[in-house]
Amino acid sequence: MDMQAIKKIAFENMGNKSSHEFKEKGNKFYHGERVAVLALRLRKIILPNDDSHDEIITVAAWFHDIMNGGDNHPQEGTMKARELIYSYCSAEEMDEICDIISVHDDRGAGHEAFSVYTKLHQDADQLDHFGTFDIWMSFIYAVPHNQTINDVRDWFISERSKNNERYRSELNFEISRRIFDEKMEFVEYFANRFDVEVSGGIWKEEQFQ
Repeated sequence: MDMQAIKKIAFENMGNKSSHEFKEKGNKFYHGERVAVLALRLRKIILPNDDSHDEIITVAAWFHDIMNGGDNHPQEGTMKARELIYSYCSAEEMDEICDIISVHDDRGAGHEAFSVYTKLHQDADQLDHFGTFDIWMSFIYAVPHNQTINDVRDWFISERSKNNERYRSELNFEISRRIFDEKMEFVEYFANRFDVEVSGGIWKEEQFQ
């Protein structure tokens, strides 16, 4: 595959656009870049001797959210990716890329039917939405939605963790669940410190007394 040309096409179609009004320019292009890197890092842990699908995993990650915001963005994204890059890869490669894109959001059911490469993508995609990304998204969402810093604090304290068990259960690999747990520990630490400092307090004040 002509990876340089394919990535250029991805940027041309996503690099200067936002998937939602309040999100930053190029958000889905940069998300795709991170998912590609993370998926390959997971692959090196889970399948250390199998780099046969690294380019397919990478291209699928770059394009998986190209139609995000639509009614059925996995299926729409599959068609859009095929339209844009079919001439830069073989028919077999194109089919595998589209297979990954088409089911990347199908979590929690039918996992056994998916290839290991699809599962790597699914976990990388899921994991990229947690940890520091939680913090980033909460603040870029807050201002255009007229939320105060106290509103954000309350969301972190009372709402953020409500669906963690479901998100965790949707991951395919034990290493992914361990990474998710570490991310949640970090967010909990941030939320607790944020709660103290938003109220004018000093984190671990006793150490200064």
